[in-house]
Amino acid sequence: MATLRFHQPIAWLPQLTQGLSLLLVGGLIGLWSMRLLAPTPLPVPVAPLPNSPESGSAPWRGLFSENGMTTGPIVLRGVIVGSAQDSVAVLSVNGTLGRAYRIGSEIAPGLRLVEVNARSVTLERNGVRNTLTLAPRIPPKIVPIPSH
Repeated sequence: MATLRFHQPIAWLPQLTQGLSLLLVGGLIGLWSMRLLAPTPLPVPVAPLPNSPESGSAPWRGLFSENGMTTGPIVLRGVIVGSAQDSVAVLSVNGTLGRAYRIGSEIAPGLRLVEVNARSVTLERNGVRNTLTLAPRIPPKIVPIPSH
């Protein structure tokens, strides 16, 4: 009958295992220390968007109406002037975020963008054209970051 023989254990294996365990525990302690002791980031103050009267939308309130229903305030947020059909206007309708419209696009039912210039756009509904100009540029406000 054959007998099983076991090889002698490697003398340095327990020391290697202990060293690797210490490195792992030290790394985890360092990682969690950095996460728990890190300073909380300060919120970045955001300048509020100008209200519709400053942005030139006041004349547009109820300007285009169809059967007594108004489209709502339309605010020109920006323009990208290119060739005749590649120009784009960024318009905000009813207080929504700005959306890009190409020439010929329908902004609201029956309301189309017909012309884009460097500082204005022309909209048309039922053959009536009206021009909306960009608001004057307002310099950004510098808000100091509070120190703790």
